[in-house]
Amino acid sequence: MASITINTNLASLTAQRSLSAATSGMNTAMERLTTGFKINSGKDDAAGSAVSCLMEAQISGYDVAESNATMGLSLLDTAEGVLNIVSEYLQRIRDLTEQAANGTYGTSSMNAIRTEVQQRMEEINRLCTVIDFNGIKLLDGTSVAAKTKNGVNLQVSNNSGKNNIINLKYTIFESTTITALLMSGNKSSAAYGKQGPNQAWYKRNDAETKALECRVEHKEGTSTDGRKYNYSSDDYVNVKEYKYDWKDTRKPETNCSCITAICDAVYTDDATAREFLQFIDDAIENVSARTALIGAYMNRVESAVDAIAVQKENIVSANSSIKDADVATESSNYIKYQILQQSSATLLSTANQTPSIALNLL
Repeated sequence: MASITINTNLASLTAQRSLSAATSGMNTAMERLTTGFKINSGKDDAAGSAVSCLMEAQISGYDVAESNATMGLSLLDTAEGVLNIVSEYLQRIRDLTEQAANGTYGTSSMNAIRTEVQQRMEEINRLCTVIDFNGIKLLDGTSVAAKTKNGVNLQVSNNSGKNNIINLKYTIFESTTITALLMSGNKSSAAYGKQGPNQAWYKRNDAETKALECRVEHKEGTSTDGRKYNYSSDDYVNVKEYKYDWKDTRKPETNCSCITAICDAVYTDDATAREFLQFIDDAIENVSARTALIGAYMNRVESAVDAIAVQKENIVSANSSIKDADVATESSNYIKYQILQQSSATLLSTANQTPSIALNLL
């Protein structure tokens, strides 16, 4: 049976508890509405908070992976732009060489052709030497990617391991200077892969390029089709060891493999020019193959960017379902707890007056 007491006001205690609960619920709803999150601390949902933390780390990782892939695309685009210019220059050099091979050009015309070819070759060398991307030399063969033959690795995912990288093949970054394209890197070179004074002037089967061989070696010769060549009377051999060098620094070295040496040896008559066409074709093929490879890599990296975007979207969606607050639900909760708080406060005031009834009994 209920009794009237003064020292213990059970009704007031009940109202206080309800008021505290309503205030706490209203504060929680207000916090979620202002932050937009239903998990603002570990006590809100310990397991959900841990899962959300891991997902946010993945989301951040996908942002970095996307940036990495985009940087890779920029690198490839930079290299492709220069290779396109090199290809245009090589095509012009080929056109001029084919003109020189016609046999209808005199000394002055041949010298004019020689001058333009030399300038275009030197410009190719200049472009390949100066082009870089974030400090990485792309086309002069000096980069770590080219020297180690490891290429460039693009980190396009969150985790370690080879399945999370795209390796750009080292051949893209090998030298595209004239020395490399026409000599040490040319498959028609007589001494392919070696640095020697005569490595680029005639093919391995030197009978196919007898004119170039005779020109460089300062001798007479006969090609497979019976044509005879005699360059033993000119002074090319006597000056080449003092005039030319492999790196085109114009320092006297016993090596004639430079731009000036190429032009001096090739653009002398139609025979040497005609035989040099194959070397230019090989160089154009080299550049074309690199451009095609770059295009393939660009498509692959763009696909990786699209995949990253999809993966990131899925993780963001999952994290949202765990951590984000439902504004409609929290708004309803806020109104509910606000009403409960007001009613509890009113009833608490009434409950606090209940003990005063005992005075009427005295």
